[in-house]
Amino acid sequence: MAATRRYHGAMRAAIYYVLAYVLLDWVSYLHPVLPLAVTPWTPAPGLGLAFLLLAGLRQWPWLLIAALSAELLLRDVPLTLPWVVAASSILALTYAGLAWALGQWVRIDIRLRSLRDLTWLIGGSLSAALLAGLAYVGLYTVAGVTAAGDFPTNVLRFWVGNSVGLLVTVPLLLVWAGRYPARLAPSREVWLQAGSLMLSLWVIFGIPFTEEFKFFYLLYLPMVWIATRHGIVGVTLALAATQLGLIGALQWGGHHDTTVLEFQLLMLGLSVTGLFLGMTVTVRQLAEERLHRREAELNQALRLAAAGEMAQALAHELNQPLSALANYSRASRAMLAAPEHGVLLAETLEKIERESTRAGQVVRRLREFFRGGGLRLERVGVAALVEEGISPARRRAERLGADIRIVLDEALPELRADRVQIGMVLHNLVANALDAIGTEPETARRVDIVVWRQDGGLVRFCVSDSGPGIAAEMRARLFESFATSKPEGMGLGLSISRTLVEAHGGALWLEATQPTQFCFNLPVDTDSGTAAADSAASQPQP
Repeated sequence: MAATRRYHGAMRAAIYYVLAYVLLDWVSYLHPVLPLAVTPWTPAPGLGLAFLLLAGLRQWPWLLIAALSAELLLRDVPLTLPWVVAASSILALTYAGLAWALGQWVRIDIRLRSLRDLTWLIGGSLSAALLAGLAYVGLYTVAGVTAAGDFPTNVLRFWVGNSVGLLVTVPLLLVWAGRYPARLAPSREVWLQAGSLMLSLWVIFGIPFTEEFKFFYLLYLPMVWIATRHGIVGVTLALAATQLGLIGALQWGGHHDTTVLEFQLLMLGLSVTGLFLGMTVTVRQLAEERLHRREAELNQALRLAAAGEMAQALAHELNQPLSALANYSRASRAMLAAPEHGVLLAETLEKIERESTRAGQVVRRLREFFRGGGLRLERVGVAALVEEGISPARRRAERLGADIRIVLDEALPELRADRVQIGMVLHNLVANALDAIGTEPETARRVDIVVWRQDGGLVRFCVSDSGPGIAAEMRARLFESFATSKPEGMGLGLSISRTLVEAHGGALWLEATQPTQFCFNLPVDTDSGTAAADSAASQPQP
């Protein structure tokens, strides 16, 4: 049943096409050059070419039927039936061959979405019209209907009429096939553009005593306006309207056939110019649309990447407190079996509470930071900041037998910082240092933290270790996300730390490679810095 419906649908479409072909040929049968019956505008072959491009090459016999029907019904040609069939076959085979070349050989997009598609269509149409003209007029010349001396002129007339018909009709049908206007009511600008076309035609043909050929170029002004605003879609409609208006004005004015041919040559130039300009604008619009889509896709990818980075950051930062919670919980269960460890159990539970609070702060602060880079700035002393950052690592240092040495400059000012985030930075640097010294002899395991005030209103923090140093291949990638030399590392600690320090207006860098030393600086809180300086100045000098 489905195949039967498709067959009947194809048959109806073919019959409608033949009727439309004959009707269009009848409407455009104006100023014919007898006995060839060649007209200065022949849009019917354009309908045939568009039909084959849209419906497929298998429909080419219908093009022959349509051309033969038009020849027999409309054109009073002084030839017998075999000659008429031969002339119709020339038209059908030429334009079927063009449809094959465009669709199968060149493989254009029949919706005309690029300059390449349009260039091949225009070039192929002009060439096919010339080839058909040579064969068609040559047939009439061989049959003795026309004189051999009129051959060039007759070919020119045929070529102009068919070329204009193809360039006006085919792009219109291909571009608008399956397309529906976004709004049924034209905008004010569209009405103005239509009015400008009518005004141009009136100036060319309506004002007496004007040189019509010189004023023809007024039509380029509205055509350029329409092309730049609506692209190929608007140009195809404008060319069809202009061609209808031009033919109507020429018919109404009773112009000589030669004059009509000359105007059609001008119309051919206008069609080529308008189509190329419209397609250029359309290609630019499509490129902009693709760019906007890519930007939207990129923004989505960046949001997903940020979400993934936040998830990795949370996993990285929560690893230590969660591991501590697990250890403390196991120790608490063991102590429950021995009542004499009640005091130690209370201390362990207090550590569990402290680590849980720290984990919650990490989650909240990272979430706030990745949402909008927000910081909770507060005045905090350097000693308290350092202690808060390294306290989670002290137990691990004890297990490793590592010595953590802290050297603080005297009279350090208070900083204005997010204590949780800077604590995370210090913890990451100390944790990396402990990882580095884990394979060293126990007597040589040392981590040094040195803090002093710099010129320029900065406080510098440096964390160094006694480990083997950083491999040369890792030095250039240290601060890249997911760059790590640890078998179980994520490669996010330094990347996140640098981001957090820079959010405070500071910088984090690798100072030395052996021994390894990382440094970062933070700006001094101006008010507290001034107070500290005044206090230092008021102390008696030794």
